[in-house]
Amino acid sequence: MICQLNYTKEIKWDYGFLTKKCKDAGIEDKFDAHQMRLRANYVGVFLMLHLFFTILHCTLLLTTCVYLDLIYIDVFCYVALTAVIIAVMWPNINVEFVMRHKFMMSLTSMIAVMAIVSVDLLLNYFHNRNSDWILETIFDVYIILMIYMFFPIPYVLATMLAFSVTITYITYFGFYLGVEHRKKMGYTTRFNQFIVELCNYICLNMMGTYFRVMREIVVRASLLDRHQYVMEDTTLRSARAQERVFLHSILPPQIAEPIQDDIRKRLESMEKQHKMPSIRRTCRIISIQIHTDVTILYADIVNYTMLTTKLPVKRLIALLHALYARFDKAASKYAVQRIKFLGDCYYCVAGLINPDPNHAKCCVDLGLCMIDSIREIRDKVKIDVDMRVGVHSGELFAGVLGAAKLQYDIWGTDVLIANQLESTGMPGQIHVSERTLQMTDDRYKVYPGTDTARKDHFLRKFNVVTFLITGIDENKTNEFKSFEYLGSTCSIKETNDNGLSLDEELKKMPLGPKGLKEVVYEIFNFKHKKEQKGKSTTAKSEIGSFLLHFHDSRLEYKYIHQPDYMLKYSVLLAWCCGMTLIYVQLFYNQKKDNFSVYVDIVLIITLSMLLFITWYKKICHWRYSTMLHTYSPFTCFLFKIADSLQRSLINRIGIYMYFIISYFCIIALMLNDCDRDEFQLMHIDSIQYKYEPDFMMCFAPWTLTCMERQTEFDNKINYKWSVELIKKQDDSRIAAQSITILLHNILPAHVVNVYLTSLAKHELYYESYDMVAVMFASLKNFELTLPNLRVLNEIISEFDQILSYYRDKYRVEKIKIVGSTYMAACGLDVQIGLNIKNETRSHDSLIQEVQRARLLLAAFQKKHYSITDEKEEVVFVLTTFALDLMRTLWVCNNDYRNIPIDRDVFNADMSIGISSGEVMAGVVGASQVQYDIWGHAANMASRMDSTGVAGKIHVTQNTALILKKYGIECKYRGMTYVKGQGILPTYFVDIDANYEFNYTQESYDSIAVESESN
Repeated sequence: MICQLNYTKEIKWDYGFLTKKCKDAGIEDKFDAHQMRLRANYVGVFLMLHLFFTILHCTLLLTTCVYLDLIYIDVFCYVALTAVIIAVMWPNINVEFVMRHKFMMSLTSMIAVMAIVSVDLLLNYFHNRNSDWILETIFDVYIILMIYMFFPIPYVLATMLAFSVTITYITYFGFYLGVEHRKKMGYTTRFNQFIVELCNYICLNMMGTYFRVMREIVVRASLLDRHQYVMEDTTLRSARAQERVFLHSILPPQIAEPIQDDIRKRLESMEKQHKMPSIRRTCRIISIQIHTDVTILYADIVNYTMLTTKLPVKRLIALLHALYARFDKAASKYAVQRIKFLGDCYYCVAGLINPDPNHAKCCVDLGLCMIDSIREIRDKVKIDVDMRVGVHSGELFAGVLGAAKLQYDIWGTDVLIANQLESTGMPGQIHVSERTLQMTDDRYKVYPGTDTARKDHFLRKFNVVTFLITGIDENKTNEFKSFEYLGSTCSIKETNDNGLSLDEELKKMPLGPKGLKEVVYEIFNFKHKKEQKGKSTTAKSEIGSFLLHFHDSRLEYKYIHQPDYMLKYSVLLAWCCGMTLIYVQLFYNQKKDNFSVYVDIVLIITLSMLLFITWYKKICHWRYSTMLHTYSPFTCFLFKIADSLQRSLINRIGIYMYFIISYFCIIALMLNDCDRDEFQLMHIDSIQYKYEPDFMMCFAPWTLTCMERQTEFDNKINYKWSVELIKKQDDSRIAAQSITILLHNILPAHVVNVYLTSLAKHELYYESYDMVAVMFASLKNFELTLPNLRVLNEIISEFDQILSYYRDKYRVEKIKIVGSTYMAACGLDVQIGLNIKNETRSHDSLIQEVQRARLLLAAFQKKHYSITDEKEEVVFVLTTFALDLMRTLWVCNNDYRNIPIDRDVFNADMSIGISSGEVMAGVVGASQVQYDIWGHAANMASRMDSTGVAGKIHVTQNTALILKKYGIECKYRGMTYVKGQGILPTYFVDIDANYEFNYTQESYDSIAVESESN
């Protein structure tokens, strides 16, 4: 077995790596500022502890010492020392002050250390001179630990200061041994005791160094996590703002918010179930609202067909983009919501998003601006084009239907009336209903409506009286002549809300566990309390004050069971302490018994093995990090053991217990080697000249406890922030996925990335295709009432589900829904379809039909049958899709037959029109993202649908010829009048009663020949 080293997780807790990351992220100055705040907090803790220890120490002196008259000087000196320490160190609590005078922390720390050491040693000298007392030092352990833990100085200076104190006390101890015991101890005994004290000081400095390094590692890791948290928050805010602005640009907030919530809930649910999000299922919700007082405007370009024939397609798209962008800008000016455009038709509603009593006037003014804009275009292109506008006021239904390519739309009788007013109007004039006219003022030039409108059956059915508005207020319209395209409102606007700030987050960071300092601050109501008011105390409130445990038991469980990637540092410190104890024990081993030697050897070997295992991965990383190295099976085995020790709480507890047991074994060997009688004699003799209590109890245990509490608190805060970071990253990922899903439900898949780049920069985006099949499928005998809209939503959703099966070589793209008309195309971006064909599924009918068609095509090619372009297969694929729609509608009619809704719903049939040829596709306009296609093929598909027959697929002659190449029978319908094209031959695709294609006899013969040859 061979393996490679994976050190990615461990290196994130490496001191050098974290330092480099902070510098690379540009937050080293933030780290320094945060360290200043931490040090100011540590000073406060130190002052409270020192005051508490002084009170405890003096109390013990006054209550336990036999010679009270001799120790008053001690009490006075300790009290005076405490006052001096507080006075000297107090300025360091003010962060602003020390930020301006950074030298103060170092200067005051050195003064405080010199004062403590001087008082400690001078009191010993005083008692030795006046009372012949030779005392042991009291503050040595305390001051060394305090320097590393709480003094507000950098690590290097703290180390130098601690070593200076260590040398001072070692020198004093050498003097103490030489003077106190020069007659009672031999040279060897004094030397051994000196070595013991030296080892003690070395271990203290190692512990302090370990604490400093570990604390800086945790602080740097926490800072990087918080920096990443802020970046993720910024990304999340930007993503959600993009999602919100993008979605609200095409859907009103009251419609968009349920869709957003539904998307996020489904994504979160799928994250928990470890499933991939499904675009098809995510947005299948119906959201329709009733608006009772609005005005609808329909506008249509007159002579649009002439425009499409005389202008190149690219120039046509650019012209439409500029025109619709100007319309969108004018609509925004008059607070009119554009719904969508249908080729040459543009319709919008006033009073839809926000109630507006002047909605009728807004639509009329918008119509006048649109007419003025089209006339500017007419002068530029030199083509006789104009604008026909119809405006009507009333009520409507507005919302979203379907499960894919979501688009906001409107339905209702008044919508149809507005559409009919446009079609029966006059070019260059606004055709309004009487109701709309009554809601406007008298500043317009008004004339009676057209004769066509008076004779129109639909308008007469609803008793609609119409009028023409021809007056144009030049003062009101000139302002739009100079309007330039301002770009899509889907771009994210700059805002003053920049989200989280790293400085603010670090200021909110709890600096230590709640303890004596906070209690004093609360009692005396210091400024700190006011500063903390309003700050986030969430992290501190989630951690217990006494045991420092998370109040959330699940979070606490995860914390204690997380891998410990700094285990090697703990093992290194424990190993050093163990080796020091063994060294001391060997010095005191006067009996030279073999048992002690064997125990020492076993402990040295086992402890060293643990050290080697925990550090082996890091050693290998040091050695081979710059090269690719394959490790031996034994090395891989050591890696697995190290990973097991890091990841398993039980294994780590076992290691810690083994070290503790080892320490006790060494101490037991020391005690076993002692002469009990000699020890008792020396102890009785020594207490005659010393204070009775052991003052190590006043300092060392509680100092180490404070050290442990601070370390534990830092680790808890770091873990809490890492959890928050993971949550924020998940939120950002879900937000990004929801945006992608929204984009895929509005734009074709291959346009999504383009939209986020070029379209977001307000650039026109279009595509040119030589061969695209276009389909229009309209439900007949289907009245768009509110109850029927629910049924229509189910039908459209079923149609959308079929799209998921057409993701093979040529994918079918849904373009839009217009009323009850479903528009789709095949052949848009073929390369994308090729790239994903292995990742998608296909419908059974599609597989069968495509296999049959390709078999036919192969047979025809052997007969030298003329095939102009392989891209013509898109026509066959889209026709198969159209047949699947007819099958689906038949199933829906059967399913809904027993539901108590209007019976006409279940008798609904569908006419389908298909055409093929060159088209242009793109996103035009300035306010709402809408992907559409233009060209002769799109126009003809629409005409095939409108002139078609229910239950039939109506195709042009060229489309019929292509289908015949694939063996599909197409029946000649006859010469059919097509608006804008005249009388043309058209065909019906031959379909049997079971909704299957009827193939030509030649195709059956060709298939048989091809099958026999294979």
